[in-house]
This record gives sequence, C-alpha cells and structure tokens, in this order.
Amino acid sequence: MRRRRFKNLSCLKNSEPADIFLALSHNVFIMTIDAEVHFWKYGKATGATPIRNNKIMQEDYLPSGISLNLQRNRVDACIAVAAEPAEVETRFLAELALTHPVIRAVIGWIDLKEKNAGERIEKLSAYTAIKGFKLDVSGENFFPSEDVMQALAQHSFALDLKLSSDTNTPQLNDRIRSYPDQHFVLEQCGSPDAKQPPSASWIQQIRQLAKNQNLFCKVSGLFTLSTWKSWKPADFYPFLDTLFEAFGPERLLYASDWPFILLSGSYVQWKSLLEKYTERMSEEDKENFFGKNAVRIYPL
Repeated sequence: MRRRRFKNLSCLKNSEPADIFLALSHNVFIMTIDAEVHFWKYGKATGATPIRNNKIMQEDYLPSGISLNLQRNRVDACIAVAAEPAEVETRFLAELALTHPVIRAVIGWIDLKEKNAGERIEKLSAYTAIKGFKLDVSGENFFPSEDVMQALAQHSFALDLKLSSDTNTPQLNDRIRSYPDQHFVLEQCGSPDAKQPPSASWIQQIRQLAKNQNLFCKVSGLFTLSTWKSWKPADFYPFLDTLFEAFGPERLLYASDWPFILLSGSYVQWKSLLEKYTERMSEEDKENFFGKNAVRIYPL
C-alpha cells in the first residue's frame, strides 16, 4: 500500500501524540493503526490467563514483543484490547499505555451489567488512554442499562461487541438502532466459523447489522477462527467480500488480533493478505481502512 508521507519528518520529531494525530486528521500524512492487539503477563494478576492450555499463549506478551512486527509492517500505532473479562486487566493496559506511546488507545472491560457500572466508567475515565469498553453479546438481556449508555456517551467511549453463536441478532440490531450517536464496533469480523466458507446465517447477520451506520467492524480474527496453519489466503476472500460489501471501507478497521494470530500464522502474513486484497481500492479507501477509521471512531 502506498502511503503519503512527509519528505522531512523532522518537524514532528518532538511532537506530542495529540499533535501527530491532529496532523493525521488533516491528511498531512497517513498512519496505519492496528485496532486490536492484546497484552498480558502470563500467570500474573492481570486478569484470567488467555487460552491456558496452549503453549504458544503461555508466555508474556507485552509491547516489546510486537514492536518489531509493527516497524517491519509499517504500522505506526496500536489499540490495546482487554483479552479477558477482568477490570484489573483494563487498569493493566491503561498503565502500559502511560509508558508505551505505541499504544494510542485502550478498550477495556468492566461488568457493564453491574449496578455501579456507570461509576466504574467514570473512575476509569481518569486514564486518558481508555477510549471504550467491550461487551460480550451472548444470550438474552446482554445490553447495558440506560444509565450506563449515558456514561459511555458522556466520555465519547465506543462499545466493542464480541458476538457469539447464541447472539440474538434482532435484539442487538434494535439496541444499536436505539443509540444512533453511539459508536459500536464488531470485533473479529463478527466471529464467523472460518474453518469453512461463510455460512448463510453469518452473511445474513452481517448484512442486517451493517445497515446501522453507527456500527463498525474490525477485520481481524480470521486466522484464529480458521483451521490453524492449514488455510490459504483465498479461503478468507469470501469473508472479506461480505464485509467490504456490507460495511464499505469507510466502516472497517484494520486489526491483527495479535498475539492470538500466532496460533495460526504470522503478523506479516495477515498484513500482506489485506494489502493484497485492498490493492485495487482507491487511496482514500485504503487510508480509511488502515488508519483513519480508527482515529474517527476512537477519539485519538
């Protein structure tokens, strides 16, 4: 992907992150932002340990572990997303962001169904890196109360949605439609079964939900949701076709799902696959997909 850049970036050498993103918003140069990465210290009190039974996951995954991948793949910043449902992990990620500028935003987790969830949101808003929270959309009565939604809106926090096999799509669709000014973001392409071609039910679900203009989607997770290390790039094209047709490049976000992606492939394989898929798109569409949409959805 070709990207416009300053011929001389010395003028940004001592810039604050906010100034850099201001430059981005004015199209001075284009950043690539990975909208979904995860960090943890294995075995430490930072929430439940992800995928305990897989050796690849049984180690520390911290910003130092992804920095080289980001540099080699021309990715300028990332958004850290809570991997497990634990508030302590939210604080862990927010503290990491204080000392690692590559983390430009944090999507945390709290129990949004608790009575004091609004108070928790208010307290966590003291961390300027936090730009939203994630919600597991499973079963019935999954949606936060009106008070919680107002607390999210007060701080312009996005709400990331993790779908599951028992997601009540009509109910979710109604709730999204009820809050037209709230940014909602599907994680991991809406969690399809990528071990086989796209199912009719997933395609229908994506098309139905995508009619909401305040819903966005992270293009991530397909490696992990596929048959590990047995995939071909062409296996994912039908999923990408459905997503780009339903949402358009103006409502999709580039994301890797690192380090879970390592269960089935490498960072460069995923980034290269998406660059290949988007190579015939306009420069504007590629710029939106790879970076600008993240800036727009999460106030960076």
